[in-house]
Amino acid sequence: MRSHSFDTTMIHDGTRVLDAVQAAQFAAVVLEVGLPGLDTASVLAGLARLAADTPVIVLTPREQRDQVVAGLRGATDDYLVTPFAADELVTRLRLRVRDQQPQERSVARRGDVTVDTALGLVSVDGRLVTLTPTEFALLTILISHPDQALSREQLTAMLWRDPPSSNVVEVYIGYLRRKLGPDRIRTVRGVGYLLED
Repeated sequence: MRSHSFDTTMIHDGTRVLDAVQAAQFAAVVLEVGLPGLDTASVLAGLARLAADTPVIVLTPREQRDQVVAGLRGATDDYLVTPFAADELVTRLRLRVRDQQPQERSVARRGDVTVDTALGLVSVDGRLVTLTPTEFALLTILISHPDQALSREQLTAMLWRDPPSSNVVEVYIGYLRRKLGPDRIRTVRGVGYLLED
């Protein structure tokens, strides 16, 4: 979570989850089934009472899925069956948090690529794409310089104080092309890179 720019508070007891939510405002709660202190249904009921607008994502074993679904509060909550991919949890968290935010956000668009810089969400033709923090930073730079090809040196200076290798920009451009599509970032020969419209 921290590598994707989430500030986190780890709590290992169901009762203390409710104490924490009562004491502070959280953007979202990721709740694992089977915490000591209180059963999951009681924790969900307490969250509904104390933080009705705070989205909750429940991590549940497949055999307890039906019980968990019965305790969810409709559109506010979500669940993931364990085991799950970490990027799926990150994407669902961002979507839930986005749904709770005011509509005015910093959103940049270039062609069918959309970047929500406030929430760290990227979509291509309406499909969510999960990027690493460095990939996201590189895409944000490219999309914020429309119609301008940026050189490797410019991108390196914007992204790193001490770049790990001389060809690191090319490596991350390659990563972005694989995730966004090969034709969305153009190499301008002798100049640099440009995000296509």
